[in-house]
Amino acid sequence: MFFILSKTLAILLEPLAHPYILLVLAGLLRLLRRRRMMRACIGLAVILPLLYATLPLSTAPLRILEDSYEVPKITQQVDGIIVLGGHTGGGWVSETRAQPQQNAAADRMTKAIMLHRQQPQAMLIFSGFSGMLVPRGWNEAEVTRRLLAELGVSESGVLFEVTSRNTWENAVNSLTVAVPQPGSRWILVTSASHMPRAVAAFNAAGWEGLIPYPTDFRTATTDPPLFSFQTGTDAVRGWLHEYVGIFVYWLTGRASSPFG
Repeated sequence: MFFILSKTLAILLEPLAHPYILLVLAGLLRLLRRRRMMRACIGLAVILPLLYATLPLSTAPLRILEDSYEVPKITQQVDGIIVLGGHTGGGWVSETRAQPQQNAAADRMTKAIMLHRQQPQAMLIFSGFSGMLVPRGWNEAEVTRRLLAELGVSESGVLFEVTSRNTWENAVNSLTVAVPQPGSRWILVTSASHMPRAVAAFNAAGWEGLIPYPTDFRTATTDPPLFSFQTGTDAVRGWLHEYVGIFVYWLTGRASSPFG
């Protein structure tokens, strides 16, 4: 039920939908003869897209998330590396084209492979089944397995956790697969903006000794003033999803605290 509700909420968080939602609300307010509120909704429907397109205003909240954890220098041996799903492209496209696809978060996988080459003794766990409400085609594990084969990466020391649909399930199910021992050290790899929620969820699930390794950065350290609908909307979509996700996880006990 939580998974279904989260996917429903995601529709309301889509920035491109906000003007339409406001216009529908304005129409309802007109029927109720609330003209002042109706005009306010129409005004917001016009202004919001312009605000979303204004950088660095729209990217600043995303940068705060991405700056939560620095990229660590790994100087000691670790016991394992956990890579969170979400880096593969559409499973249906991958299957019908017979070619494993990556998406914009592909850096999760490439950085994990790099870390595993530096730490060959470490167990490498790819966690994730599908984040789709109705999965079609290859799941994330199948896409990843085929990508590794194409890249010539051996599956020796690689495990696939193949049931998780969201970050909380990543944390709980990976704990069952890894069975970390007291004092062990594990690298957690995911997108930089996703890392605060991921760390909070993993801590709540009982993980210890985690080393956050953020990747897939979407913001620069500084952004010059710019007007871009695509960049701004993508940024708003990212930080809205994460901030609401952090709050909901904390509210439902799936995060030890709002920010880890």
